[in-house]
Amino acid sequence: MSSSALPSMEDLRDAALDLADLADPLALARFGGPVASVAKPDGSPVTEADRAIEATLRRRLSAEFAEHAVLGEEEGGAIDPARPTWVIDPIDGTRNFMRGIPVFATLIALVVEGRAVVGVVSAPAMAERWDAAAGVGARRNGVPVGVSAIDDLRDSLVCHGGLEWFREAPEHWERLGRISDATERTRGFGDFWMHLLVAGGMAEAAFERDLSVWDIAALACLVPEAGGTCTTWEGQDVLTGDGSLLSSNQRVHGDMRDLLTR
Repeated sequence: MSSSALPSMEDLRDAALDLADLADPLALARFGGPVASVAKPDGSPVTEADRAIEATLRRRLSAEFAEHAVLGEEEGGAIDPARPTWVIDPIDGTRNFMRGIPVFATLIALVVEGRAVVGVVSAPAMAERWDAAAGVGARRNGVPVGVSAIDDLRDSLVCHGGLEWFREAPEHWERLGRISDATERTRGFGDFWMHLLVAGGMAEAAFERDLSVWDIAALACLVPEAGGTCTTWEGQDVLTGDGSLLSSNQRVHGDMRDLLTR
């Protein structure tokens, strides 16, 4: 299906929001109590909630968009260059979910001709619902949002993921040190949340690596629609890149890339 044959961007965004409405109660019903999990081949955990949410969303998509492809973290698939592809991360922040930490979300995106044109992030335990669609803008709980106007790293809040990767080699620690020295503040929020802080103007940049496309796709719509940008650390397209992600308000993007790749 070509992009010209698609429903309107607003209708596709609303369809993704309907999917989030299905996901939220499934997550909340399993949050806060004992959570059983198994380890996937890569060592990451998967819970019954992950599986239930993805299966439910796939059923809805099969009924509503039978001609579309689906890629999900738990059941697989691939982005189809010839068809619109829904990309689902049923629970981003599974370890948080398992520990009773409310910073987890369902990520839903639609990719058309290599571009993320719809993005929804629903974090029900935080009462946070962010959405965006190409040319329509980004919203937080229904209210339009935008990136900050800060253009100097010395005035910037920069967020990063966990410290495990930085511990792997001295040069990685040096890179983090350079970023800390160059910015006003650094914080290790991790997962989807720090990139939403960029989209909402509360932070100027966020970076991490070793991601999968389902971690990235919704953010790759949300941040640009809020006026920012998303690339790999090397400046490549995030949906086909190396799994690294740098989101920013655009104004500090070049300086951040220099610090990350130096």
